[in-house]
Amino acid sequence: MLSEETVEKRNAPPGVNSRSLSIAHSAADLEVLREIENVYFLPPSEFDAGRFVLEHAPATSCDDIERMFTKLKRQQQVVSGKALHLISQQRDNCDREFKEIQTIRDQLSTTLETCQKAREQLRAASNHLTISTFVILANFRKRQIIRSVLKSLELLRSLRSVEKDVAELLTKKEYYEAIQLILKSKKAASSHKEYTCIADLATRLQDTLDMTEEKLDSVLSNICYKFDENVFRKLRKAYALLGKTQAAMEQLHMHYSSAVNESSIEAVKNYVGNAVDMKFQDMCQSVQPNKAPICLLNLCENLFLIMKSYFLLVDWHSKYDDEETVPISNNVFEIEKNVSREYIRQKLKAGLVRIWHDVQAKVSTFLRSSGLEEYPFEKFIQMLGILRKLTQVAEVFCGDKSDLLQDFIKTQSVLYIKNYHRGRMEELKLFLENEGWEQCPVKSTFTLLNLQEFKQFKKYLNLRSDTSFVKAQSDSASSVHSQDDSVYISKYFKQSTNHTPFEIFRNENITNDDIFGLEPEAVSDDSDDEPEELKRDFVDESDQPESTKGSPSKTKDSVIVANTTLSVLRHCGQYLQICRYLPQISLEVVMLMNQLFDYYFFSVHFFFTSDMDVASTTLYSSKLNSVLKRIKNYIDTSNSGEMDGKIPCPESPNHLNLTSEETLHGLSERIVAVESVIFLAKQYELLQPYLESIVASHQKMILEHFKDNTLAVIQDLRVPVYMCSASKAVEVGPALIAMSKVKWDVKDVAVEHSAYVDMIIRKIQVFALRLENVSSKVTLNSEVLSVIWGMVSKFIVHLLVEGFSNATKCSNGGRGLMQLDYRQLFLKLEKISGLKPVPFQEYVDKYVKAYYLPRKGLEEFLQERTEYSNKHLMALITCACENKKDRQALAAIIEAKDASI
Repeated sequence: MLSEETVEKRNAPPGVNSRSLSIAHSAADLEVLREIENVYFLPPSEFDAGRFVLEHAPATSCDDIERMFTKLKRQQQVVSGKALHLISQQRDNCDREFKEIQTIRDQLSTTLETCQKAREQLRAASNHLTISTFVILANFRKRQIIRSVLKSLELLRSLRSVEKDVAELLTKKEYYEAIQLILKSKKAASSHKEYTCIADLATRLQDTLDMTEEKLDSVLSNICYKFDENVFRKLRKAYALLGKTQAAMEQLHMHYSSAVNESSIEAVKNYVGNAVDMKFQDMCQSVQPNKAPICLLNLCENLFLIMKSYFLLVDWHSKYDDEETVPISNNVFEIEKNVSREYIRQKLKAGLVRIWHDVQAKVSTFLRSSGLEEYPFEKFIQMLGILRKLTQVAEVFCGDKSDLLQDFIKTQSVLYIKNYHRGRMEELKLFLENEGWEQCPVKSTFTLLNLQEFKQFKKYLNLRSDTSFVKAQSDSASSVHSQDDSVYISKYFKQSTNHTPFEIFRNENITNDDIFGLEPEAVSDDSDDEPEELKRDFVDESDQPESTKGSPSKTKDSVIVANTTLSVLRHCGQYLQICRYLPQISLEVVMLMNQLFDYYFFSVHFFFTSDMDVASTTLYSSKLNSVLKRIKNYIDTSNSGEMDGKIPCPESPNHLNLTSEETLHGLSERIVAVESVIFLAKQYELLQPYLESIVASHQKMILEHFKDNTLAVIQDLRVPVYMCSASKAVEVGPALIAMSKVKWDVKDVAVEHSAYVDMIIRKIQVFALRLENVSSKVTLNSEVLSVIWGMVSKFIVHLLVEGFSNATKCSNGGRGLMQLDYRQLFLKLEKISGLKPVPFQEYVDKYVKAYYLPRKGLEEFLQERTEYSNKHLMALITCACENKKDRQALAAIIEAKDASI
């Protein structure tokens, strides 16, 4: 049996609390809701829940009934909680609707009251007014109707003239007034739709509005080519009236993109024969190389006008926003206005970069398609000037560093300079093959700074080798130029005329300094001016005055250069111009300059050592051998034309006479060639501080390596080249035959030298006389003479040792005769050459004195002296050692040393 408390709880209404509301959202409540049968949700008129429960109640036991009751109660609680939760969610909406209903009820009460009062007043009027009064009211009503008709007719008349009035306003550029008139007319027409003619006029007004917007869009597109502040202000006001300010700005940016494309096509098509239906890239490819620079100039000028217009647009908006921006408030209209203004500001700011990228793309397309490698050097430099000016414009325009264009310029410039370098190498090969190797008449103070190509570098190529000084000068000048460029370019952006910063390139007398906006050089003294003859491509000996022909300068420090030397220096000057304007490719250009030097140096060595007839082992230093080996790796000395990637070596000139004894086997040509290479190396050393200032810090090691391992060893070239003439001063065969006739096994010490000494001295005297003749063609300073006579001495000492080693028998008296001969010979040589002391004589002295060494001393001599050949050493031990066993032991030492090598 159920307790009374249980029955009370069962009959009590279901409890709803805050927990039940939260439970409605739990998974358990959702599960309970899903278990409720659908019939319980039918309307009460269609479903009786109590009867349905009684019909389906279990009849088995009270516990089943109790469980059913508990389930139904639980379902009722969940449903009640869910309903209460939904009601609480919609409470605000419900309150709002009730409030609206109450407002409507109040309004209806007021309306009812007004109608009741009106009826009472009408009833009173009907009872008290006379017929005449109604007649007056009827006439007044007619009057009002007629006025309304007249007003409608006046409206019709004005609407019919709207199109004409709008056209006149547009002609006067009164865009705001035109739009205002149309909108006012449309509003008036919409108020009188009851007239059929008015409805037709409303359609025509919409067409007029559309045509007016098209006119505005056309005027807006013209802004892209020439910004007019007054016109744009009117357009902005008109679009604001239409509520299309942002849409107009979007459209304007599209017009700017179209303007860039159209201006590019317009600039290029004048240089293409048939440009109909051609794409821009195809048009660029059709431009002739000789017309490409002027075409590029026109392209940049047209694009600058577009950029200038946009720049002025942004500038105008900046000023306008500062004036028109309203303070922040809670007014929705003002907030929207400020948001729109901020959107336009951001759009304009982004448009600067986007338009510049469009301009970059057009210029890059033109450059990529126009074949830069075919430009003459002067045109290429001019092109670099145009592009440099364009990058300056971009920096002022949007602050962009033009990385895309700079990278493209770098890539194309590297390709151009390599192609240009190939032409210069072919030209240098031709010069070398036809070079006469005659000394050019230049001042003793001549340096590369006297050449026209280097005049603009004078303030950078200070004679002091102070890299930091040069770098500071270069950086300072660069900074000044950068600031001046910004001010200079900004003036063109703010001018009201169509002048552009590119107009300077239309001047035929423009210089490179003008092109790159550099300050003019200080006026130099006449002594620093380049000689008139050096301004030519080559120096003609016939241009010299009669008094100087055949008699070069006798100054002690006279400069020896050839025509080809000046040509190489001029090429270097042109290369440095590219380095100056494109510092990012400086290393590549400097390496090509070094290749010019390598080729010139290697060719001189190749020409003037080809007739060497003595052993070259002692003539080449290890560094000189390394340099020659390095250069030979990329020079094809076979001239077979099959060496891919190698530079063909120049062919030996047929006009060079290196066999005449009268000219000492072309000694004057050899001197001019070698000394011109040495002079060229000195000029390269003069350039080193500047070159180190224009390359990156991590690239300086390459320049230092070239300086220390190539330029520093150039003077070593004198030894093998001058030896080719010095080795022919004395005929080897007759001298050795004469020495072989001398009896070296005499018992007594002779008091007179041998006959061969006089023969050699006579040959040396003849050499000296011919050397004097050579000095009439080329300057022989003390340094050159010292090397020449040093090579004569070197050759003679080797000749003496060779002759002494041919002796099969030699006594102490013979050894004394050897000493007498070579000392007498060197005494004469000292007087003839003027060298004190004569170099290399210890080579003979030590060899002769070795005959007197004891057994142990001779063994040490054989082990330590590596400058003598095995033949010389074997002859020494044959004559010096009478003991056979000692001779065999010493011979074994020579053989062992030879085997170890």
